[in-house]
Amino acid sequence: MKAKHVKSIEAMGLSLERLKGKNVLITGATGLIASNLVEAFLFLNEDLKLAMNVYANCRNESRGRERFASFMDNKDFHMLVQDVIDPLKTDVIFDYIIHAASPAHPGAFNNVPVDVMKANFIGTLNLLEYARTHQHEDSSSEKPRFLFVSSSEVYGENFEGVDFYTEEMNGSINPDSFRSCYPESKRAAETMCMCYKKQFDSDVTIVRPAFIYGKEIVSDNVRADAYFMRQMLNHEDIVMYSKGEQERSYLYVNDCVSAILFVLLKGENGEVYNIGNDENVITLHDYAEKLAQHGGIKLIYEPKTEPEGVRFLKTTRMLLKCDKLKKLGWSVQYGLDDGIKDILENDERV
Repeated sequence: MKAKHVKSIEAMGLSLERLKGKNVLITGATGLIASNLVEAFLFLNEDLKLAMNVYANCRNESRGRERFASFMDNKDFHMLVQDVIDPLKTDVIFDYIIHAASPAHPGAFNNVPVDVMKANFIGTLNLLEYARTHQHEDSSSEKPRFLFVSSSEVYGENFEGVDFYTEEMNGSINPDSFRSCYPESKRAAETMCMCYKKQFDSDVTIVRPAFIYGKEIVSDNVRADAYFMRQMLNHEDIVMYSKGEQERSYLYVNDCVSAILFVLLKGENGEVYNIGNDENVITLHDYAEKLAQHGGIKLIYEPKTEPEGVRFLKTTRMLLKCDKLKKLGWSVQYGLDDGIKDILENDERV
């Protein structure tokens, strides 16, 4: 999220004046979306002289120091090291809290599903309570805005006859499967946000991103599209074990960051916003093929039996309708080719 992307945000007409002098907390800060959010806030801070304090909550200190090495001497950057399932160990009054901490990959779902549920539900509860009990004494000050980063997985698997999912759809998930640890805890956390709005008049908003891609994929993410991205960046041939007929709408992480900024500053209290690219429908195979073409590598098909004891999401078509988000003034700035090219141009490994 370099200066040129800051300009693209301004070009969409988003006023950033409300961020001046504010304290912003971003949890799960080493993840793909959150780490790019941290960078975006710091670049905005520098370019626009916003005098913000940006707090990055990381569970793993060494990973945090590695990811944000270029910002460690920045006086406006602060790293908080702890797990979100524990109450925050600080007394800072945050004006904005973006909760994006969650293991969001199949390895975690299959190996530590309890931890996944804790991060999503207990972590959200802790942060909502912190925002409620840590507010400016000045009655004229706005309440802290809490933005919860949920997921398109809350819609479940395959509504018959549905092409695009809108925010009004309730979804359908089997609660008796351990694989549901992720979508069910995201759903419960969304409900908790709305309960805080109802009971304590909290200022909450929710986003549901779907299939965000970028180079900062964590190494333990074994999701197919994440694996394909790593192969391209490592300049290794991509091996597919299925035909990849699942349909998705992939969105570049820079576009996801700008969408979250729009919701943070212009979204309505108590509203939910899908984040995706509803104008780009592509199969998993075609996504891998695009990566291979741009990366100068091969795409190889090797049929393989699904590993025993592992359950993969069976959603064959996951496309989000983003009309609510577009009404805030946001628009997609990167097509799939543009996003992949930007990754390759800005990655030191290729």
